[in-house]
Amino acid sequence: MINKKIVLFDLDGTLIDTAPDMYLALSILLKEEKMEMVPYDKVRPQVSNGVLGIFSVAFSDDPVIEGDRYERYLDIYESVLCQECKLFNNANNLLDSLDLKDIDFGIVTNKSSRFTLPLLRHFNLLDRIQTLVCGDQVKQRKPNPEPLIKALKNSGKSYDQNNMYYVGDAQKDIDAARAAHFRSIACTYGYRVAGDNPALWEAEFLIDDLIEVNGIV
Repeated sequence: MINKKIVLFDLDGTLIDTAPDMYLALSILLKEEKMEMVPYDKVRPQVSNGVLGIFSVAFSDDPVIEGDRYERYLDIYESVLCQECKLFNNANNLLDSLDLKDIDFGIVTNKSSRFTLPLLRHFNLLDRIQTLVCGDQVKQRKPNPEPLIKALKNSGKSYDQNNMYYVGDAQKDIDAARAAHFRSIACTYGYRVAGDNPALWEAEFLIDDLIEVNGIV
């Protein structure tokens, strides 16, 4: 399949705007703990850094993975999942276009399958993608290349390196793409802290809107 192409996407901040749900979960947790609310615009840039990133702007103590607060947050997030999240602009238009051009596409995310699968079902994407790798399905998450390499293996197909693309909104996405020998596409939208400039990530392509992928692949 020398001429066959595949485009893999990061999830949070690239394909789906999950920040509103994650912020809602945090607000509920803060209310439960009778703590002061944190502004949305302070939390949103941390979503790409996961729960610990979100906790870093909400709590003064050191967050602990799998601690009581961490687990409570995940339970709350699961209960509000898909309430306020949305696809990024032109996501469906792009995927429709890739389908028309017979270009394979899939998702590689550090998010666990516990949350990824319901999200993809909600947006009718689960049955459309050719491959999916979640954070709990690998030993090492991005920026390690393991998830991207596994996604290719799961697709059951082979592709020329010039025809493999990965789209992401974080430095770790671009680093993983490079390490896995994918062509990298960096999004200028998504979740970034102040001073984090996508132009400095050394991606091969830079886009302001998902539809621009259509002109690259």
